[in-house]
Amino acid sequence: MAIAFMKIYLAVFFIFYFAALTQAQIIPDLSTTDDFQPSLKAITPTIPVPANAFATNATIGGTKLSANSLPGQVYDTRYTIQQRNQSIIDADIAAYDAQKKNRDELLQQAYNELGVYSIKYNLGIQRSPNTNGFYDAFLQLRNMLEGSEKIDPLKAVWLVEHAADPTLSLNEFNGMFQEGAQMISSIMSQSKVRPNDNLGKVLSIFKYMADTTRIFLPSKEKYIVTKPMLYDFEDFKAEKDVTKVFVSKLLRTGTGQCMSLPLLFYLYAKSFNADVNLAFAPQHSYITFKDNLGNRQNIELTGRMFMSTDFLWQSGFIKAEQVRFGIYLKPITDNETIAYLVTTLALTYVKTFGVDDRVLEMATLAKKHFPNSLTANMILAGYQIERWKNVLRQYDVLHLNEKSLVLDQNALKVRAAKEEAVSHIYKDLGWSDVPDWAYKKWLEGVNNLAARQQHIVKRRQLEQQMKR
Repeated sequence: MAIAFMKIYLAVFFIFYFAALTQAQIIPDLSTTDDFQPSLKAITPTIPVPANAFATNATIGGTKLSANSLPGQVYDTRYTIQQRNQSIIDADIAAYDAQKKNRDELLQQAYNELGVYSIKYNLGIQRSPNTNGFYDAFLQLRNMLEGSEKIDPLKAVWLVEHAADPTLSLNEFNGMFQEGAQMISSIMSQSKVRPNDNLGKVLSIFKYMADTTRIFLPSKEKYIVTKPMLYDFEDFKAEKDVTKVFVSKLLRTGTGQCMSLPLLFYLYAKSFNADVNLAFAPQHSYITFKDNLGNRQNIELTGRMFMSTDFLWQSGFIKAEQVRFGIYLKPITDNETIAYLVTTLALTYVKTFGVDDRVLEMATLAKKHFPNSLTANMILAGYQIERWKNVLRQYDVLHLNEKSLVLDQNALKVRAAKEEAVSHIYKDLGWSDVPDWAYKKWLEGVNNLAARQQHIVKRRQLEQQMKR
């Protein structure tokens, strides 16, 4: 009867203990950039140390110790005070080790006899009302990608930002956007841009976002002066504030960074049916389009400049295979842009809540519609790394040995998925890390004299094309 009761007690203890441990998650400290580089900080469950380690009997040098016994040298004046104190510490440590070993053996015996433990091979889904907005946004973006809902870039961007900031209404977001669209329309009217003049539309949007411009607004019957949208160097990777990379923040403040500035340009272009695309460089995005002669031109909005593709190569961190595989310097389609926004949603979710199976669902959808998306592949690799670490943590908590792991086919599949995902990024996409100092150095080079001169020449050439 006593043995049966002990087994039931251990089983109940273990079930509640394991249930508590499975709530712990590894939460990446993730910055919302164009790639996924998690800094893993494991939240490791701790086992409480008993208030008195002598509560369980232990043996030191053939002498039994208990809660009421101490080593003989404690009272032996032949030893110094330091030696006597050290003997107490040593005895305490040894007693605790013996207790821990005894406890582990009992638990392992219960595990083996009752078979109550099971390994979780997925991360699960966080059950929180705050995650519902993210998943609702994901479902609507999925509908756009799969054709059950018309692609609407403006709404898609709002869905991502509203998930993180529920106070941002669609009316407010659209209202801020339309103010700029109205001014761009006035610039087009003053410049007599024809409805089918793609280059004229592009230059008008650039003029609004990059120049100080005096515009007459017929609706208000007055002239207004617009200021250029500037690069925000403070927390440009959104490590402290996820909204730093949002278009809504750019519309409110007039400052943004290499994600929000090109994305806003893209939204304005789509609202006027102008043909432009987003493209990526390491930790960076920009606008690309074809001029009237069929030549591809690039707009670098961090420095408010027209740039050649050669300048983008000058960073020294773009490799030929990366361009060949399509992760850099490749114009992405409208459909791929929506997939890119899905990855932005996933990154924002991770930064807010951590990694779970919904992140896997988002990244899988994005990769399906944008196979060479570096961001989607990075998120998938990050998820698989988290999943493998979670399996290892469970094995450690349950005191299972390496032999058990080697025989666990499900665990081996998790490890293989992790290795395959990481290998794909390096081998099939040709990715290599770009240190922050290198990106900052490249960013500073945007405004150097040579680049500025190149911009002036290119802009003049494009303006001349419009006059032909």
